[in-house]
Amino acid sequence: MTKIQTIDMYEEACSLQSRISDFRRHIHSHPELSFQETRTGLYVAEKLKEAGISCRKEVGGAGVVAEIGKGDRVFAIRVDMDALPIKETNAVQYCSKNDGVMHACGHDAHTAMGLGAALLLKKTPPTNGRVRIVFQPAEEDTNHNGKSGATLMMEDGAFDNVSGVLSLHVFPDLSSGSIAVRSGPVLAACDKFEIKIKGRGSHGAYPEFGLDPVVMSAQIVQAIQTIVSRKNSALEPLVITIGGIRSSTYAPNIISDYVELTGTVRHFYAHTRSMVKKELEQVLGIATTLGGSFDFKYIEENPPVSNDPGITALVEETALTLLGNDKIQAAEMQMGGDDFSFLSEKFPACYFFLGAMLKDSPRKLHTETFDIDENCLPVGSAMLASTALNYLKRD
Repeated sequence: MTKIQTIDMYEEACSLQSRISDFRRHIHSHPELSFQETRTGLYVAEKLKEAGISCRKEVGGAGVVAEIGKGDRVFAIRVDMDALPIKETNAVQYCSKNDGVMHACGHDAHTAMGLGAALLLKKTPPTNGRVRIVFQPAEEDTNHNGKSGATLMMEDGAFDNVSGVLSLHVFPDLSSGSIAVRSGPVLAACDKFEIKIKGRGSHGAYPEFGLDPVVMSAQIVQAIQTIVSRKNSALEPLVITIGGIRSSTYAPNIISDYVELTGTVRHFYAHTRSMVKKELEQVLGIATTLGGSFDFKYIEENPPVSNDPGITALVEETALTLLGNDKIQAAEMQMGGDDFSFLSEKFPACYFFLGAMLKDSPRKLHTETFDIDENCLPVGSAMLASTALNYLKRD
């Protein structure tokens, strides 16, 4: 029988709000891109050391792993640390000092809440197991081997012997301090594709001597969307986005030799992935019909994030005790992706959303004006720490 952690944990977290906010503002001011989070990792390790918490550094790159408690069972909390290549335009004291790099996805807040959870657990350590807090680099990107931070940290032992994993993400469209969670699929799989449409270049005045790959590509881009509207079940989410188009030349009087296209496919089911790969090949036959040819590469990246029913129920119970029923709601499936999916694929896991809406106006993720209401920070720290403790108290 699980004894749910009392509201005292939330009150303790509120007493740490200024410290957690300071953590967040420092990290926000000094953002680092994926695979470059050296200073962020050192800062995290420094703050853990100041709190008397030992840690392992440079895990899977710039990652940091701390462990608190005693016992054989291990429950992991994962928070991400990397920023995005966006120039911040917010007029705030803690604005990014790294020009062209910004914490526009809230990973500064996630890292700060992970540190806050560590402080809470240091004061109330588990005696029937250990809580492992994993500060992960490189959620937003992959290396030359196609691996992001979650996979690299797994390979470096950060999640060895864990029996469950928890993570969260700030969400600017939810009221500050509220929790949204659901069992089952919650974030989409996200794949990439690369296409090269090959024609034959010529003078723009004499198109009959060429094979225009721009015209071919225009038809292909339009036809790709019929995969969503005519080949996919209307009851199953699917988004195909052409994110970039580039021809071999950029001049008004030249017909290019080739056009390159790149895009993403977001879905929740393996059969959807198989169908899209097949149908993209069919659509690209347009190039052949018009006398050209094509190269096609489909890159399977993150699987979907799927929440374990048992840990999800524990998150809901913890939120009910800490925050009350009016602060909890059912999450909707989101088409965004997260490499936490590699963890939820291997371990019982839960990924929940934390409302972070600013009162003046919501600030959308991945934009130059993104920001959060910092009153959500102690809620996140308390939820992470309390859920971990409650998990370890289970029979």
